[in-house]
Amino acid sequence: MGSFHLRGAEVVQENPGDDLATHLAPRPYLHPVRTLGGAVLTEAAPSDHPHHLGLSLAFSDVNGTNFWGGSTYTRQGPVVLPNHGRQVASAWEHHDGIAEADVDWFSSGGQQLAGERRSYTYQLHPAPATWSFSFNSVIRPAGDVQQLSVSSSAVKGRAGAAYGGIFWRFAAGDSPAHVLCTDGAGVEAAHGSLSPWLMVGTRQQGQGVSVVLAQDPEHVRPWFIRTEGYVGAGPAVAWDSPALADRRKPLTLSLHAVIHDGKVDTSQHAEELLHQHFHFSNSPDRTT
Repeated sequence: MGSFHLRGAEVVQENPGDDLATHLAPRPYLHPVRTLGGAVLTEAAPSDHPHHLGLSLAFSDVNGTNFWGGSTYTRQGPVVLPNHGRQVASAWEHHDGIAEADVDWFSSGGQQLAGERRSYTYQLHPAPATWSFSFNSVIRPAGDVQQLSVSSSAVKGRAGAAYGGIFWRFAAGDSPAHVLCTDGAGVEAAHGSLSPWLMVGTRQQGQGVSVVLAQDPEHVRPWFIRTEGYVGAGPAVAWDSPALADRRKPLTLSLHAVIHDGKVDTSQHAEELLHQHFHFSNSPDRTT
């Protein structure tokens, strides 16, 4: 693994995660992710949630294994259990702004539950001081496993805790984060929305920076977004019911980002930045 550079600036550092403690659900992650101007946009292993690892792919429950890290939600509430899984990436290939690898998902007992093909794509954006990034994943059962069932704490009864999937833990800013989507401004409008895009703006060292997130239109899931206590966002794979996958119908995930040195205050500006590079429909279909 290595790092991604654009115009001589390191914009992403890859981390294998193989040295992480078991209770953190070891996995590959990206940190730091930076703007072209050098502002850091991710946080890894913060004291409040040490299992939050920059930009990574994690689920709190896959066939009973915790790939998120930390506690597991049970009928008795959150409990730390010896059920943490591990993701192991191999055969990374880097070429022309693309990094690709196979990722094996192992249960706490060492059984391979899933196999994943993952890719990261990065390139300059037409707008000044802006670049774009895509995280794509296809996950299938492995070995003797016939079906994957991906759940969340929300499915198990914890209100508002539908996190799980490609998740971005944002770096703390100098002021409260600004959130915007097609349904309006603020977390109340964005959390659970099927908006085609989600904008998260922060101030880093006195400068406004913005990230406009989007999903593939054929696989749009409700947005999980939180700004109280910490800032984190991503598509929620198991919002109100488990997501199922088998070999014929794998679990397909995506997160696309336009990363901008500057403020994005209007929906029009967010959509301009997004559509200058990505060509998405404004009519998403909800999927699980």
